[in-house]
Amino acid sequence: MTAAELRRLLSKADLIGVLALIDTALSVGTEEQFRELIKSTAQLVPIEYAHVSVAELDSEDAIVGTTRRINVDFPMDWLTTYRDRRLMDIDPAARLLFKTEKPLIWADLRERYQRRGDQAFYRLAHEFGLDNGFSFGARFLRSSSGSFFSCAGRDLTSEQRHILIIRYLLPHLNAALSKVHLGLLKQTPDLTKREVEVLNWAKFGKTNWEISLQMSCSERAVKFHLHNAMRKLNASNRSQAIAVALSQGLIEWG
Repeated sequence: MTAAELRRLLSKADLIGVLALIDTALSVGTEEQFRELIKSTAQLVPIEYAHVSVAELDSEDAIVGTTRRINVDFPMDWLTTYRDRRLMDIDPAARLLFKTEKPLIWADLRERYQRRGDQAFYRLAHEFGLDNGFSFGARFLRSSSGSFFSCAGRDLTSEQRHILIIRYLLPHLNAALSKVHLGLLKQTPDLTKREVEVLNWAKFGKTNWEISLQMSCSERAVKFHLHNAMRKLNASNRSQAIAVALSQGLIEWG
C-alpha cells in the first residue's frame, strides 16, 4: 500500500491514535493494562465486545486448546456456550486463523465457507447477535502459542479503514499479550499433580468425600491438597481457587 493510499484511508487523527496505541502497547505488563489497551483500541475501531485468549498450536498451526482468557464485555452466555458445546471445533475463524496474516472478517467467512458445521456455527452466533466482527491473531516469537482475538460490534465491518488499523496494531497487540502471558507464566504457582487433580474434581462441584473416592485417598488428604492449592493461589476459598486456576490455565475448562 502506497503512502498516498494510506493517507486516503486513514485520517491524521487515525494515524495519531494508532501511534498512541502502539506506544501504550510497549508499556503493557499486566493483564489489567492489556484489558485497558483493548478498550482504548475501541476508540479507533467500533469494537463493542472483545475476547482474547492464548492459543496452543500444533506443528501445522492448528489450535489444539486455549488458555489465559481475557474478556472485555463479550456476552458470558456466548462464552459458556462456546466452551460447553466445543464450538471451536466448528468455528471457521479458529480453523483458519493462523493460516493467514490478515484479519478474518466474519461476514466474509459466511460467504466463503458453507460446510454444515460452519452454517451451524453462524446460526448460533446470530442468536447471540454476533454477526459483525472479525478475528485475528499471530504466533508468539519462538513459541508454540499465539494470540486469538475475537472482536464484535454492530458497525464492525470489512471497511478498509477498520482492517488497516487492525493490521497495523496486530503485531503490537500480539507482543503485548505475549509479554503478559510470559510474565504470568513466571508468576504461575507450581501446583503438584495431586493439587491439580483435586481442583479438577472440585470445579465440577464434587465434595471432599466424593473427590476422595475418585482419587482413592482419604478425605483428610483431599483437604490437605486443597488447602495447599488455595495457599499457593492466594485464594480464600475453594471457589476462588478454582477461578484463579482456570484463569491461569492450571486446570482446563472442560
